[in-house]
Amino acid sequence: MGIAQKVKYFKEEVFTSSTMSAKELWGYTAGIAGNTMGQDSTTTLSDVFERDFMGIENTQLQIKENVRNIFGFFFPPIAGAWYDSASHGKRSHLRKALNITPIPFALSSLMLFIVPSSSVMTNYVWAFVAGMVFSLVDTFYDIAMGALGLKLCENPKDRKNFFTLSSLAASVGSILPGWLTPIIVDKFQSHSTQQLVYLIMAIIFCVFGVTAMYMPSVLIGDKIDRSIQTLEKKKSENMDKNIQWNRETVIAIFSNRPFIVLQLSMLSDTIRQVTYSTFNFLYKDVLDDFGLKSYMEMISGTLKYIGLFAVPFIGNKVSARNILAGGYAYTAFFYALMSLFNINFNLKTLRKYKVVIGLLIGLAGMPNDAQSAARKIITADSTDYMEWYGFKRFDNPVRSDGMLTAAGNIMGKITALAKTNLYYSLFGWTGYQSTPPGSTERIIQTDKTLHRVFMMVSLCGLAGNTLSALVFLFDNFTGKRKEKIMAELEAFRNERTPQDTTADEQTEKRCCRLRRRFFIPSPLPAGQNRRVLRSFLCYRK
Repeated sequence: MGIAQKVKYFKEEVFTSSTMSAKELWGYTAGIAGNTMGQDSTTTLSDVFERDFMGIENTQLQIKENVRNIFGFFFPPIAGAWYDSASHGKRSHLRKALNITPIPFALSSLMLFIVPSSSVMTNYVWAFVAGMVFSLVDTFYDIAMGALGLKLCENPKDRKNFFTLSSLAASVGSILPGWLTPIIVDKFQSHSTQQLVYLIMAIIFCVFGVTAMYMPSVLIGDKIDRSIQTLEKKKSENMDKNIQWNRETVIAIFSNRPFIVLQLSMLSDTIRQVTYSTFNFLYKDVLDDFGLKSYMEMISGTLKYIGLFAVPFIGNKVSARNILAGGYAYTAFFYALMSLFNINFNLKTLRKYKVVIGLLIGLAGMPNDAQSAARKIITADSTDYMEWYGFKRFDNPVRSDGMLTAAGNIMGKITALAKTNLYYSLFGWTGYQSTPPGSTERIIQTDKTLHRVFMMVSLCGLAGNTLSALVFLFDNFTGKRKEKIMAELEAFRNERTPQDTTADEQTEKRCCRLRRRFFIPSPLPAGQNRRVLRSFLCYRK
């Protein structure tokens, strides 16, 4: 396929959807981009800023992040239940969240790059409060966008294209702060000037980010509200009861095998996330070239786009599960090569070959965006598995996009908590010294500290990617089994849809399924179906 044909393919197949217009697609992806822009500014750069300019020590940062993560556990189920519930007004709860959260999101992210005092404790309290507010509003916006994406893209045929575009937007939003800020900071030698540069860059990304975060509400328009109203109507017409955060929903989520395997891989992924959190210190202190990070990430970003744009092509032949597992194995290979530098470690030699180190990291990052798209595809597919399981176990579809998104967000908090403690424990082991606030020069770290920082990057990258790849050996929602489950689900849906059948005929069908499931050999007496079915369901409860 030539370049012209590929461009035409992407225009007609990837950037279009059978259920959404181009304007709605761009509105959704703009919100994703703005959200990740703020996330990357804080998660990637605030750690360096708090150590080098606020003077906050490693132990204090670990306490702050642990409290923030634990505090964050309480809000995903509230947000998920709120988004799944019907709104009494014309506007859905999703729209309310999309309209309210961008402003506090942007302001709290900006506060993290302001040094309010020369007192370390005052700076610590400031960063603590700003981080808590940021975590709260980010959770509500994240779940709103996740639930909206699942509701707008219910057609499985659209998922690989829709989530490829979504991952592309997330990548664009995240690379801008990570690319531009280190290059500009590295141009200035004055410590106080670098502090000012961080603040200016935070303001710029704050303005762009908050503007983009409002695009879903502006461009998608009334469809946000109609999608919720339509969903509520379907629930009232076709389901015995509304989906709630109840026993059946919890059982269906914990029995959702592809979703659980995905979360286990994300738990293993926390080890390699330690690597990404340490990149700034690798380039700034170990390799003594902070600007090199941006240039290597440009190479990595280009490769990421190649991998991401390949998803719609290879998605018809390779499952999302294999894209994710294969990407982990591929990345582990490059970190294995990088780990060889730990043998007879020499700082001068390492800095001599710093471009080689950067290229290994850049090549290792190629599948990251494709993996991000694959995770979203697996999550969307898992809603079908969850619905199928509900039919099989409860004879009732248990499909709740908001709750599943909330469950994923809760697991995200658990993995974030694990990553926080692993990262700060290992970073404390390195002996890295924070620079006191108001200092004109940053502290130069010892060779022993720099070697340990390099070990954190290389060995955590190797171990985390290897374990995450192995987890997918336990997933069986693939191949012919997946085809069989989807066929059964389609049959269940057709049975349940009230077309030209009466209520008694619908009841008879349900009784037939119960008889098959519990091995009742003969039909029930005429006219007794409804009574026996009601008695059986009451007994089940």
